[in-house]
Amino acid sequence: MGAIIKTFEELSLNAHPAFHTTHYDGWLLRYAGGYTNRANSVNVLYPSNLPISDKVDYCEHFYAQLHLPAVFKITPLSLELDAILEERAYRIVTPTHLMTAAITPTSAKGLASIIESGICETWQDNYFRINQMSDTMIPLAKKVQNNIVGQSLCATITHNREVVACGLCVVERGYAGLFDIIVAPQHRQKGYGQDICYSLLCAASQHGAKTAYLQVVADNSNAIHLYEKIGFKNSYQYWYRVKEQ
Repeated sequence: MGAIIKTFEELSLNAHPAFHTTHYDGWLLRYAGGYTNRANSVNVLYPSNLPISDKVDYCEHFYAQLHLPAVFKITPLSLELDAILEERAYRIVTPTHLMTAAITPTSAKGLASIIESGICETWQDNYFRINQMSDTMIPLAKKVQNNIVGQSLCATITHNREVVACGLCVVERGYAGLFDIIVAPQHRQKGYGQDICYSLLCAASQHGAKTAYLQVVADNSNAIHLYEKIGFKNSYQYWYRVKEQ
């Protein structure tokens, strides 16, 4: 199980690249200007030798110099670290499920989504608008998305000449990661989210993907229901630890 978790962690990190990553005794210290915990956190993937408490001290100092709090991502690979952070008054935030599904090649016939290869500025603008992203975060988000090295597939659905749903898929090593699936509030419950996912998975299969994965916040019951309907099942859970202020 540990090898599988490490694979999905590597894939998801590549699909959401940081601006800078410092490698520190098996830990990855990621920085992206504060845009998302995913790209501004400590990730434990590989064996280490130094005392964990000393390493936590180092990470706290590292992020303090960047004017950010130290955030640690906890997976089943890092439960020893989790116990130490608990003792240091780090609280749990954003428990998240990593879900997986086998990809069965199907026809995209009858689906409304339009798929484009690569990330274009028009798709980004529509995604940021629907997501109501702040002006300060947009440049950071664009930089993260533009730094994706793997095969990117972008999906949109248009209603009355306006894009009302977006989604992103990143294909690497035969895996397809679904990200940024969003539907405008006034157009939800119309099947657009399901259409976006099916369309992206169909396109990903044409690029050799056999397995799909996604990350969904544990309290987002509507999204979880959608993904389960499509065939995704929970593989493992992760969360972040942030120090109480």
